[in-house]
Amino acid sequence: MAAEEEVVDEKDKGPLTYQESKQFNGEFFLINVYDNTKTRKVFFEVYGLDTQDQLHMQYGYHDFDGLFRFNAELMNPNKKEGRFHWISERLGIHTVGKEQKLKLGTDPTNEVPELPIYENRKIPTGKMDLKERQRLRESMDMLDIKRDENIMKRKQLARQRFLKHIQWLKEEDIRIKKVQDEKLLDERTRRMQMKEDFERRINESMRAEKERHRIRNERVEVREERTEEADEEEYKQLRGRWKMRDAEEAKALADARALAAQQRAEQKTKNAQDKKHSAEIRAKRKSHWDSRGDRIHRKNEAWLRGVLEIKADRLRKKKQQEDRKEEYMNLLHENRQPIFEAQLKRTEERRKAASAVNNMTEKYHEKRSIPKKVKKKGKHAKSLLKGESAPKKEDIPEAAPSKEDSVEARMRADMDEQNRRSKLDRARERRMVALADARKEKVNLRVAELREEDEQIRVAAEQHTAQRRARNADMQAKDKDAKEKKQEQLMRLAQTRAQNTYNREKQRRERMAASAA
Repeated sequence: MAAEEEVVDEKDKGPLTYQESKQFNGEFFLINVYDNTKTRKVFFEVYGLDTQDQLHMQYGYHDFDGLFRFNAELMNPNKKEGRFHWISERLGIHTVGKEQKLKLGTDPTNEVPELPIYENRKIPTGKMDLKERQRLRESMDMLDIKRDENIMKRKQLARQRFLKHIQWLKEEDIRIKKVQDEKLLDERTRRMQMKEDFERRINESMRAEKERHRIRNERVEVREERTEEADEEEYKQLRGRWKMRDAEEAKALADARALAAQQRAEQKTKNAQDKKHSAEIRAKRKSHWDSRGDRIHRKNEAWLRGVLEIKADRLRKKKQQEDRKEEYMNLLHENRQPIFEAQLKRTEERRKAASAVNNMTEKYHEKRSIPKKVKKKGKHAKSLLKGESAPKKEDIPEAAPSKEDSVEARMRADMDEQNRRSKLDRARERRMVALADARKEKVNLRVAELREEDEQIRVAAEQHTAQRRARNADMQAKDKDAKEKKQEQLMRLAQTRAQNTYNREKQRRERMAASAA
């Protein structure tokens, strides 16, 4: 819906055709509608009665009619006042940035437009004296003066309201800043109090902690003095128990080493058996995959041979059908040709008979016709006598063709017709041969495409089989490497564990020897 909003020249708007008044944002506006039939445009002008603001919006006839294409009541272009009222109900003033623009809404606004109320003043007519004219002129001048005074009063009132609003905003800003400063002061005081309370609690907790440490140290010293004597006796008993436990641990360590050696031997034997079993399984799997691939390949080759045989059979049947069709067409041509030739002969004989009858009729009419009267007097006759101008060629009657000439012309026409038909037959035969060759070439190309597709399918199947075998081989190799790495890691962990056990045992013995000494 194309609607433009711009400053429009007064000359381009055309005559004023409609007016209504409407209230926008608490201010009364006058809606003027101009209809320019030359430029085929409708102009809407909104004039503010208080602020004297002017806003414009225009529509072309086509776009203006498009607004009412779904309105059964206002679809008729003659209902102009109804259309203008419909637009006035939906007009609204919207602020875009710092500018105000007219917008057409989809629904009527809350403000209802009304027709303006004009002052019905009786204008004096007829003869007027000088005083009456002077009074009327002064009253008209006073109207402009009163209007300017009213406008100035309204502007003054608007300016006062604006200044009062600005003063209120300043006072409100001062009040808000004062409240904010009070809140900030309260918050600062509260935070300082919280900080002092926190520091006081920290100092009290530190003093309490120091007192607890002092009491604890005293208790620890007393307990250490009590336990030194008991520790000496316990150390003697502990050394005896350590000697007995060392002997038991040495025996358990020897048994554990023997058991670990036996388990390693059994694990080695089991690993060899598992490796042999895995190799046998891989060999069986490979043989199964090879047999499956060969079976699939044989099956694909058998399917391809069947498809090619079916295609060859179909092509052979189609060729036989085409040959039979060609033989039948030749037979039809041979059977029809004598009939057509006899018909042509009969047609020619009828044409000759009709030509002979026409010639006889013309000769009969020529014998019985009245000779043409030749003008011997006047201008034409004088020119003939002097020999200045000869009669035209069209005026000289042509000699009637003889019977031999007409027969020769008919024979020539028959020969030309036969030549034309023979040329058409030869062209038809060449076209049929070309079509047959094209069909054969198309069939050969299709067979080649099918063979190439079959070859691609076979190659793709072989590549897929090879990739699957390669993936299986990679997976087997990875499994083998993983098993070997896991076995090596287990062996390394076992050796590390044995070495750590030996080191701890050695350190324990050294500590026992040092404590005994």
